[in-house]
Amino acid sequence: MLAAVTVLLGVAIPFAPVTASDPVVSWPQAGSLPASTALPLSPPRPLSLRATIPCAALRAVGTGDVLRTVPAGANPTTGLTVTAAAGRVSVLAGNTRLLDEPIPAGGCDYRVEGNAGGLSIARDSTPLAAFPGTPVPVVSALSTAAEGLPQSGGLAVTLHTDDRYNSQPNGLKTFLLLAHLGALTATAVLAWRLWGPVRLPRARPRWVDLLVGLTTGAWVLLGPVQYDDAWYVLMSRNAGASGYLGNYIYMFNATENPFVLSQYLMQFWGQIGEFSLWWLRLLPLAYGLITWWALRTLLITALGRRTASHRWVPWALGLAFLAWWLPYGMSLRPEPLIMCLTAVSMLLADTARRRESIPAAAAATLAAALALSCSPSGLVAWAPLVPALPWLWRWLRDRTWKSRAAAASVLVAAGTALVPVAFADATFGDVIEATKVHRWYYGAFAWYEEWRHIDTLMAGPWALRLPVLMTLGVGLLVALGRGRRTAPDTVRWLMLTSAVITALAMAFLALSPTKWVLHFGALAAPAIVLLTTALLRSPLPRTTGAIASIAGTGVLIAVAAAGFSGPNIWKPFSDRGQSFGNHLPASLSKIELSMTAPHVGDVFLRDAKLWVGLAVVIAAFGLWRRRNHLGVLLRPERGVLIATALLLVTGMFAVFAYAPFRQAPGWTVASGGFEFATSGTTAGLADHVQVLGNAEAQPAAPAQPAVVRGDFASARPLPVPPSAPGPVWHSYTSTPTGRGTLVTGWYSVPAHGDGTHVTVPVLGEALTAHRLAVQADTASGVVELPLSPDAALGARHWQELAVGLPPSARAIRVVAAQRGTWLAVGEPRLTKIRPVTTITDGETVFADQLSAMLWPDVEQATVAHGITTPPTVRVSAAENIDQGVLSNSTFTDWGGNFGTSTHTATFVRVASALPGGPETPPWGTVDRVLYGLEPGRFDIGYRHHDRAGWTRLPTLAGEEYIGRKYTG
Repeated sequence: MLAAVTVLLGVAIPFAPVTASDPVVSWPQAGSLPASTALPLSPPRPLSLRATIPCAALRAVGTGDVLRTVPAGANPTTGLTVTAAAGRVSVLAGNTRLLDEPIPAGGCDYRVEGNAGGLSIARDSTPLAAFPGTPVPVVSALSTAAEGLPQSGGLAVTLHTDDRYNSQPNGLKTFLLLAHLGALTATAVLAWRLWGPVRLPRARPRWVDLLVGLTTGAWVLLGPVQYDDAWYVLMSRNAGASGYLGNYIYMFNATENPFVLSQYLMQFWGQIGEFSLWWLRLLPLAYGLITWWALRTLLITALGRRTASHRWVPWALGLAFLAWWLPYGMSLRPEPLIMCLTAVSMLLADTARRRESIPAAAAATLAAALALSCSPSGLVAWAPLVPALPWLWRWLRDRTWKSRAAAASVLVAAGTALVPVAFADATFGDVIEATKVHRWYYGAFAWYEEWRHIDTLMAGPWALRLPVLMTLGVGLLVALGRGRRTAPDTVRWLMLTSAVITALAMAFLALSPTKWVLHFGALAAPAIVLLTTALLRSPLPRTTGAIASIAGTGVLIAVAAAGFSGPNIWKPFSDRGQSFGNHLPASLSKIELSMTAPHVGDVFLRDAKLWVGLAVVIAAFGLWRRRNHLGVLLRPERGVLIATALLLVTGMFAVFAYAPFRQAPGWTVASGGFEFATSGTTAGLADHVQVLGNAEAQPAAPAQPAVVRGDFASARPLPVPPSAPGPVWHSYTSTPTGRGTLVTGWYSVPAHGDGTHVTVPVLGEALTAHRLAVQADTASGVVELPLSPDAALGARHWQELAVGLPPSARAIRVVAAQRGTWLAVGEPRLTKIRPVTTITDGETVFADQLSAMLWPDVEQATVAHGITTPPTVRVSAAENIDQGVLSNSTFTDWGGNFGTSTHTATFVRVASALPGGPETPPWGTVDRVLYGLEPGRFDIGYRHHDRAGWTRLPTLAGEEYIGRKYTG
């Protein structure tokens, strides 16, 4: 009965009402006239909007935009525009004209309202037009040409931002959650009393335990950074501000529920310590050690203490564990926790099968349910429960209906442990909508497209390939060698059962809608057991003939060759100091990429001849022993597998342990980890990145004015703000000729100044086509120092280009020759090397989804209450990583949360470096962000209301909302 109550409570929780956030933005600020402001919403369409436009303001402006919700030139097809011209008022939603009429005489107000039902326009109390189904306009700014005019009084906008996922359990839901927790706990206690407790054997300490502990502990400092590490850090870090775990980078911060357990734990751990890479890595370290304990204990239960205590068994497990854990275990993604919970599920499911224990089966079910609350790939934790079904069926068959009902209820109740994690601060409606949003804005794949998983695997580094390929190879040999009935509690029996569980786990993994290589880490627990048994005993039976043995050996040789053919490239950040080949080019050819594969001298580990030779030697040695009646110690297929695993573990540890010495004295992930280990805290890259900042002594203004000709004589205003105070010369003109020149006056260099560089801000289109240079007047004459702009940056991206200041320079000037489209040039400044903290301290910083965990001390820009905080500094990774990856946060088609903040932004690329050691690809970038409209000139109030758990607000997924078709 109690278990049934637990189940009913678990079913009720997702549909229980919540107290939902309802932020309300009011513009202008109380007691003030309207002032244009940036207001970057995410999601970009508010739930409702009400705009009031006085006729007096329309007449006072005469010609111009009295109200805009998206700046001109920034996706104008999505915003609301109210324009006055020639005595008429026009109202547009995007490019659709909703109203065009003469402005009436006298006092009147136009009102534009938008909500889920559509848009409507009224004059005073008279409805003028209604447009059902028209979405609420996008808002990234509130701007007006009436700013500063006394007639603008009464111009106002009130909007409710879309903060749909920010909710808290109300009184009823809180009661249900507490009642469920109490009922589940009581059910577990009663189950233990009714059927007995779960007792697990203790593994005796061995030297391998110490080795595994030291290796995994060292990996906190040495291990590679994974692509998604910072992504999950940002989601956990932002949850404190947003009130829920959302996708901080894109999908308009849609909730991650129900897959949130690992992020909840990371959020908690980061808040009691810091959100640095190395502090957060203590979490996967703990998961890894629990996994190791669970698998050590599993071998005792599965093989018996005598067999499991054989000296080679723990060492085989240690080798298999490290072969999987080193590449996949030290990740801030959910997979290490899934690996841990899957190992616990395996242990408990095997215990339940052996002892026919309902409490153990319930505990295994609970562990699998918690794994599923981490990620869709957590479904693999249910695979160990499938082999337990036969004994459970026999147990139920032999019991009374009362016992059957009680056992079934307990097992189902244990599965509801997923519910409070997944739905504590989310509703059924939220999760259904978020799932739709994820599928619309991000590529989703069907189970039969699992080949994409293998595709991403084979595109990755060698060490990510090998454990998966080794597991597949061993699984294939086990399937081919499955012969007569195998006795239980033997290595062969454990090999067969772990192969079945691994195969089921792979099938469950295929159901994941995304197909990234790092998902394979979820398979680690059963795969480790399978590899352990194959390291102890050949996956082929002893009766296997020569042809089958040769074929099996060939499979594992192919595995080794394919695995070691992968490149030794570990972006982001962990590629610094890595061995093998040339890692500098922005784009490696196939030959150059192949040269980064692991090798010793001219011998590449991918060379199949090397592995064939090893197999032949092992076979010959075995034949010699057989002829001398000594028995075969090692068969070729097992020997190749052991060698592959040993080279994987020792090779990966070696290249990452050697990398910091190879890159010294430059920064690496490992050297940053050493700082953390010795001090207990770290500022990460903030302690090492350098920028060129203003010197204390600056040159005096020139006595002679700049000489400008051609398009540089333009008097037209530049459409973006200047990068710094001082004059700006530009060729942005309404009648361009494509030709113009600029020669500034001579700026005197202070005799005893501290400047080491000359920095010139440059902006424009096709900048590499123009001639840009600094000229220095030295004792030996005028020296010209060319400036080299980055052609990839756009026309709203200033570049601070720097050249070294000649030691004998007495004066400097800038010369520019326009060759094509326009450019702008600011006056030269003397700069010197400074720490990046001179730019980031006290600023709102956006550290991107590849580097955020390396910037733990910056004030990270938040996405909260349906509004993106406009960052004033952006720091991003580079390392020749594809620009499409780096721009995720601003890519509107994917629901980039910072897309609307770029509508009014101008960027200033600051010269920066991560110095020390051998040359590396560009470390990253630092940008200052300027806003044409000052952010924050509005009031915001926070309201709350109760919302039913099944309620769904207007969807964020669809062509009507985002303006693009579904791409799959």
